[in-house]
Amino acid sequence: MRGARLIAALSAVLVLSPLFGLTDALLHPPPDPFGMPQPDLATLLSRSGAATLLANSVALSVAVSLGAMLCGGWLAWAEQRMTYPGRRLLGVLSLLPLATPSYLIASTVSSAVGPGGLIGGPLSLPRVSGLGIAAVVLSVACAPYVQLLVGAALARSSASEEEAARSLGAGPWRVFTAVIFPRLRPALALSALISLLYAISDFGAVAVLDCPVLTWRLYGAVKGQQLVEATLLGGAVLAVTIPLFIAGRILHGTAQPRAVANPRPPARRRPGAGLLAMTYSLHGLIIGLGVALPVLTMADWIRGGLARGDTLSIPWIPIRDTVGVSLVAALIVGLLALAPAWIAARDRRSIALPVEQATLLTSALPGVLLALGLVMTALLLSRSVSEGRALYAALTGSGLLLFVGYTVRFLAEGFAALKTAILRLDPRQEESARALGASRLRWLTQIALPDLAPGIAATALLLFLAVLKELPVTLLLGGAVGLNTLAFRVWDRYSEALWLDAGVAGLVLLSVSLSVVLMTLRWRRHV
Repeated sequence: MRGARLIAALSAVLVLSPLFGLTDALLHPPPDPFGMPQPDLATLLSRSGAATLLANSVALSVAVSLGAMLCGGWLAWAEQRMTYPGRRLLGVLSLLPLATPSYLIASTVSSAVGPGGLIGGPLSLPRVSGLGIAAVVLSVACAPYVQLLVGAALARSSASEEEAARSLGAGPWRVFTAVIFPRLRPALALSALISLLYAISDFGAVAVLDCPVLTWRLYGAVKGQQLVEATLLGGAVLAVTIPLFIAGRILHGTAQPRAVANPRPPARRRPGAGLLAMTYSLHGLIIGLGVALPVLTMADWIRGGLARGDTLSIPWIPIRDTVGVSLVAALIVGLLALAPAWIAARDRRSIALPVEQATLLTSALPGVLLALGLVMTALLLSRSVSEGRALYAALTGSGLLLFVGYTVRFLAEGFAALKTAILRLDPRQEESARALGASRLRWLTQIALPDLAPGIAATALLLFLAVLKELPVTLLLGGAVGLNTLAFRVWDRYSEALWLDAGVAGLVLLSVSLSVVLMTLRWRRHV
């Protein structure tokens, strides 16, 4: 356990490292790289439009959270409590947008629905952009997370409690508020938090759709070396994300779901014509915008490029870089997440809660802000030593800062998945092993690890998928090592209107992502 605590402490330091650099930059604004005088705070606020960007970010995150909760929550209810033709297949297909990066959905929607696109061309539609379409795209990207979490909570509920409430005269609404909702509360709170933070942290989709929010303007300031403005915008992002994170954790609560003696699933009901039409429409929206339209649009990009005589080339170097960095990062993040997950699940001391909260804090940092914080922390370290410039070059050029960025970005995902797997270990087996004289190491290798193997494999696949799709950390921290991933290639080729290359890279990325998602579904409980 001592080794686990040391690793957990290292993970906590990595998690908090971006905040050190951001805090120092806010207290001591960096000098202008071009030697220009620094404007005062009022001028910076006016020039950057921080107030408007902040309002847009909050509006977008609230809209996405509501949209994802309504769509994903209803699909989870339909999958668990209703019966209709194609329920199983549509339930699985509605989860496949997990494999599609939001920037890929946004770029294909913008291309297909805009002038000359698959849909926009025949209908003579204008270019789509702005807050509304960004909210739709991000809601489609977040709905599968809600469907998974709420569906799992519904699958664990029992018919016996609901039947008991009805036998005592409770109506449908009373049954829902008194019996069903308390069991769904943690899943609903976590779903809302994930959707809120996803929308605030997104950068690719809002950039493609010209939606003026904090993250997109922050990326522009960092790329333009406007470090003072970037620091100000970073502080505004923190002012939004940290309170939302705290509120989500409070709503989630700390109580674990109670065990049920007779976990019989409630009887499924056949919906009426109106509800059935709505359910099929939501399935069509999620599957269509999240998977079908991106595939068709990228295939059309390839067809158009070949028709113009462009040369088709397989992006072997981006494929190599993507697979290699995703495998290494997934391994590092998984190993670092295992210690805090074990402590949070098995250690009953007061250290467990701080370890869990510090680890989950990483989910509140958008990728752009995280990368900026790590750069600021590296600059802070370089100023504290005599060979500061060489230290900064070593941190960025060696790839160390990049992998720290991946670790901080996805540690919470690995932690949550591993903690869930560890909580499923039967303590009676450990007690029996000790009673029979088995050492802790033998129990761990012969009993615990075989039981944890499916959860560890699923966690590795989820982390591989997360790094595979990551864009802002790769863009801002991967350039120093010459990293050329599929995500970067899609973004770069789309920005340059090189449709053939963008389509090929996008289809390869989507194919790998879909394969990973389908593999993880084998660990999902089907009903």
